Amino acid sequence: MSSSQVTRRNVLRIGALGAGAAVTTGILGWEGALAAYGAVPALAGKTAVVIGSGFGGAVAAYRLAQAGVSVTVLERGRRWTVDGSGNTFCTISNPDWRCAWFSDRPPLGLDTSKAIERRAGLIAKHTGNGINVLSGTGVGGGSLVIGMFMPQPRRADWTKVYPADIPFDEMDRVYWPRARQALGATTIPADIQAGARFQGARAWLSYVQEFGQSAVQIPFNVDWNVIRDEIAGRAPACHTVGEGPFGSNSGAKNSVDRNYLRWAEATGNVRVLPLHEVTEIREVSGQVTLEVAGKQIDEYGATLATKVFGCDFLFLAAGSLGSTSLLLTSRAKGKLPKLTSAEVGKGWANNGDFLVARLNLRKTVGSAQGGPGNAKFFDDANPYAPAAMAWESAPMPSWLGNASAHLVTSQSPERGEIRYDAASGAGKVHWPYAEMATASDKAGRDLVTRLWWATEGKHGYLLNGLPTYDRNTGMGLGSANTYHPLGGLVMGRATDFSGKVSGYSNMYCVDGALLPGTTCLANPSLTITANAERCMDRFIASYA
Repeated sequence: MSSSQVTRRNVLRIGALGAGAAVTTGILGWEGALAAYGAVPALAGKTAVVIGSGFGGAVAAYRLAQAGVSVTVLERGRRWTVDGSGNTFCTISNPDWRCAWFSDRPPLGLDTSKAIERRAGLIAKHTGNGINVLSGTGVGGGSLVIGMFMPQPRRADWTKVYPADIPFDEMDRVYWPRARQALGATTIPADIQAGARFQGARAWLSYVQEFGQSAVQIPFNVDWNVIRDEIAGRAPACHTVGEGPFGSNSGAKNSVDRNYLRWAEATGNVRVLPLHEVTEIREVSGQVTLEVAGKQIDEYGATLATKVFGCDFLFLAAGSLGSTSLLLTSRAKGKLPKLTSAEVGKGWANNGDFLVARLNLRKTVGSAQGGPGNAKFFDDANPYAPAAMAWESAPMPSWLGNASAHLVTSQSPERGEIRYDAASGAGKVHWPYAEMATASDKAGRDLVTRLWWATEGKHGYLLNGLPTYDRNTGMGLGSANTYHPLGGLVMGRATDFSGKVSGYSNMYCVDGALLPGTTCLANPSLTITANAERCMDRFIASYA
């Protein structure tokens, strides 16, 4: 059965198979049955390898395990266990090797020149042509390091980019709600926002109102009770003092190692192998199965063993860059002769992101601000963005005094690509745009300038003597780096709308590589999770 033949009847068959299982999401109606699969006879005894353990990989592992598939999850990073000491991870304010994947410098922060030891830390930095890509590396992937923002796209923005094969109504009714509930994503409670540490969050609401916009509350995948414990001194201070990008020392983040992956391992059908780095994927001559080759490493990068894993099904979940790079590299080595699509690597972009710090603020926002955040607004009249802008605020540690950090996002048309790079033997991002030349850069700068003038400049609070945004006073990210890489294996182009890779009936992608460069003015993690759920529903339905 092809993915286009997945019907309500087929879906109900899965629901009947799983009728005795607990529905984890609590979504009502016939779609809710999909939240818990029972064993699917056609998949009994089958094996799967999932490459990567972030949002998409964790969903795939759990849903495969529920259906009775024996699953091996290969994760190149280490497993981190929050032990209550407050020292599991390093901090933005005091970075060390734990923040970086085999780098001698921190990947971000105020002091990126600090020398650190090269070990298997949390964040990998890929230096592309024209842009750098940051990605989480560890059991839990990007969920360990993201800011926990989980907004949902608006209908009008979604339908400008996504085809009818991925209908907004279905995502809105089934998959975004399921992902939110599984990840525990909720908006900031009033009692927390009213606390002393959250002066910056309250000031942000005041700034939005002063700018003539309406604040839109954002869900966060955070356990607010742990935040309350931080406030009360019962848990190590982390998110309440502007920390979290280098890991959650209080354990407040609902990262996927604490939900989807934990549920997957609890089935008994899943093993997660950390510090296992995949180097290539290959066909097995004369067989339908695939092989995944790689190496087991220690935290210093030394190879402990070389390994090969055979599987009936392969699920790519190493992130936009990782998944696409593996396919390009394996094809270049002649290991995947049926991977002939010219679309592999295409449709890549940075979600239209533009990161900025606002300095010398007129309103008191405090230092070591409480987070992870609270609200955003839309700028639907931006003269540069083809679609509306979104702007959201995040807390900052105490580096810069009275300052605040923000992510501006636009739905811009520019796309780059990932190409195989023979010199490095891996995929490399090509972003052929000069800095401040893209629609997202121009739109971001325009919005920042207008907001600064309306809330600071006209009151005599000028930045460097000018009512404008000087990029050199920012946090050093701007649009030259991205935490939100999307595309490379775009649905309807390099893959079908269930994530099946062109040329291979048993190879699927379930991560951000499927998405066409944008998640429509929203941080990508919720949509990556929701789309992975959608793809897995279609995979299971095709065998039910």
